[in-house]
Amino acid sequence: MHHDHSLHSVEPKHADNHSNRRRALVWALWLNAAFLIIEVIGGWVSGSLSLLADAGHMLSDVAALGVALWSSYAMLRPPSSKRTYGYGRIEVLSGLLNGLVLWGVVGFIVYEALQRFSHPQSVDVRVMLPVAIAGLLANLGSAWVLHAHQHDDLNVKAAFLHLVADAAGSVSAILAGVAIWFGGWYIADVIASIAISLLILVSTWTLLKSAFHILLEGAPPHIDLLELRNDLNSLDEVESCHDLHVWLIGSGETMLTAHLVPRNGCDPESTLHAAQHLLLDKFGISHITLQIEQKECSDSHA
Repeated sequence: MHHDHSLHSVEPKHADNHSNRRRALVWALWLNAAFLIIEVIGGWVSGSLSLLADAGHMLSDVAALGVALWSSYAMLRPPSSKRTYGYGRIEVLSGLLNGLVLWGVVGFIVYEALQRFSHPQSVDVRVMLPVAIAGLLANLGSAWVLHAHQHDDLNVKAAFLHLVADAAGSVSAILAGVAIWFGGWYIADVIASIAISLLILVSTWTLLKSAFHILLEGAPPHIDLLELRNDLNSLDEVESCHDLHVWLIGSGETMLTAHLVPRNGCDPESTLHAAQHLLLDKFGISHITLQIEQKECSDSHA
């Protein structure tokens, strides 16, 4: 059967905020790296497991920020003959890696906590409390720096979630320090370390789920695929739409391909323009590949 094909592609528009995002990542990275050293020393000197757990989480913060910073440069590399879509998936892969590393940290913390339940160890709260408070301030400052950019990049979101969970972990360590200071309840340090572990699991679940969804070419969560299909079929210039696919390269780059059958008497170019305007204006999709087919061509897909 003869096929009459008309192809049209629209290149994506990249937001011009990479430099601001990188600057925020650099500030957050150096701040957390400095306080990571302080927390490791403080946890070791004081004997606080919750402080060491918080330091382990801060280590993952530093790793997450480093990977996010590296990927922000790598993603700017242009597509090549081997990687025709470019390097947008780097942020997804590194976000996935960050989440899995965090779960490994959780396993270590829980193991240490279970060992201490039966044999609680003394904690020097005079060292523990100031370090925990300083760690909380570092996390809050870093999270504030990244807050404006967390929706632009899955890596930045991962780093932001790390920092928020770590801030909550610092609060747990502070509360444990207060309990030890006033009540001598050394078991509070162990309980706080487990609470921090649960916070890490909760904060990374959404991240891992998003990364897997993108890697499996799932439809973007902000797009109703049924509504999009119905809107295309409702255009005056379109008789039917089939082979519709919408997916993400990175967390913010939506791709769409579809086959359109124009109504009798409609110019293919008019059908393309009508569909493009709908997809861009209503759904915000700018990277579009549409194929125009004659009616007899579309029948073969039924």
